[in-house]
Amino acid sequence: MRIALMIAATLYASAAFSQQSAQQSQQVPKPQVNVRTDAFLFKGGPSLGDSDKVRWDFYKADSMGGRSDENVGGAYDATFEEKIPPGKYVAVAALGNISREIAFEVKDGAVTELAVDFEAAQLTLVPKRSPDSKEAEPLARVTVTQDEFSDSIYGAKELYVPAGELKLEGRIGPAVAEETITVKAGDTVSHDVIIPSGVVVTNAVYKEGGRQVETDSIRFEALKDMQTLDGTRETITGTYGPGKIMQMPAGNFIMRARLGKVTVEKPFSVTAGQRTDLSIDLDAGVLVVSAPQAERIDILETTKDLQGTQKEISGRYGTTHQETLHPGTYAVKVTYDKKANRDPKEVSATVTASERTEINITD
Repeated sequence: MRIALMIAATLYASAAFSQQSAQQSQQVPKPQVNVRTDAFLFKGGPSLGDSDKVRWDFYKADSMGGRSDENVGGAYDATFEEKIPPGKYVAVAALGNISREIAFEVKDGAVTELAVDFEAAQLTLVPKRSPDSKEAEPLARVTVTQDEFSDSIYGAKELYVPAGELKLEGRIGPAVAEETITVKAGDTVSHDVIIPSGVVVTNAVYKEGGRQVETDSIRFEALKDMQTLDGTRETITGTYGPGKIMQMPAGNFIMRARLGKVTVEKPFSVTAGQRTDLSIDLDAGVLVVSAPQAERIDILETTKDLQGTQKEISGRYGTTHQETLHPGTYAVKVTYDKKANRDPKEVSATVTASERTEINITD
């Protein structure tokens, strides 16, 4: 009897202990978050705190432990807290275009602390056309590269870059400048990127002191002043129409103007940070030909080669034809439609600089 009472007391005590343990287990709250982050610009530096320039993203790990495409959470904040299901993950921390990956595991009932050191610097790039320019050039694009890192800005801008040697490439239109700089982790640096360049505004006249060219049919091309081995010049940039702004690197060049059958070249120079206004004398006039029932109108040189052939300058199908030409006398040949039952006809026409010559061939 005594033994039975002792066994019963033991069983009761055991049950009471189990019940108390279960109650205590139920009373212990599970953590509301299980991932906590922090980020630093450089090792040993201060926390970036609540900076929204840092982006965290959590991805499920694949079978090899690498990053999968399944995103389970994230935020713009250097320090924040998140709760995600237990498992294996890869965290991606980004500061601008700098990114770091951290493999981690979340266990039930535990908080995983994640911290990243970007080993980066804060760099402000100020692109200018010349060293003495007072303001940054908003049209300039500067690209910063280092191994797999790359970032680009327009105008003056602050960005985060990895510590070490950086390659800079600045562009304003066709003007290009390249250089290499070195920054240390934790640095706050401002750097002027000099892209020697200016702008050119080109207009044209039909003759010196004569009418301005207003048509957008005129083509301006800026060429390198040095010829290649085959005697040609490389085109740097170009535009249609007068009075347009052309971005140019500093240096000496050739401007080619082409309107109709007239092509004129003129040397010019570009000074860094300055505007160059250029006027080109085309020494040209306009010839307008009308010929009812014409199938084709051709403008030819009046002289013939040894074979008796006249060089064709310009031509088109139809009853009217207009062309811009250098001053001089030209042959105009009209070929008629077969239905007109007329023989071809040739007349002469004289073109005067800065004047419009109109002829009507009816007979």
